[in-house]
Amino acid sequence: MAQRLLYADDEDSLRELVRSHLSLEGFDVETARDGKEAVEAIDKQKFDLILLDLRMPKMDGFAVLQYLAKLQNPPPVIMLTGVDDVAIASQCIKMGAADYLTKPYNFHELIESVERVLAR
Repeated sequence: MAQRLLYADDEDSLRELVRSHLSLEGFDVETARDGKEAVEAIDKQKFDLILLDLRMPKMDGFAVLQYLAKLQNPPPVIMLTGVDDVAIASQCIKMGAADYLTKPYNFHELIESVERVLAR
């Protein structure tokens, strides 16, 4: 059975591109346009991994990380963001993110991160 991923990002074209590439790699990928949609999906389904943008409307990545921290056995999170700031990356890791990739990232780097985090 394919591992289920949730990818939350407000950039439509990037969200679809990443979903398509991850699907070709054999993952079952659901997408969300913002943090609020991501939380709604998390409440309804079980995911093996969440890919999360930091800056999104309605509810940002920090708020989603805070929400996940309250759950029992939350899925691991990889932050995928255009925010290239060591302090923010460190804060995300302290809040529970397993990895932090900055845009633009290459697809090979993303797959390596996904596989590494899922193997833990």
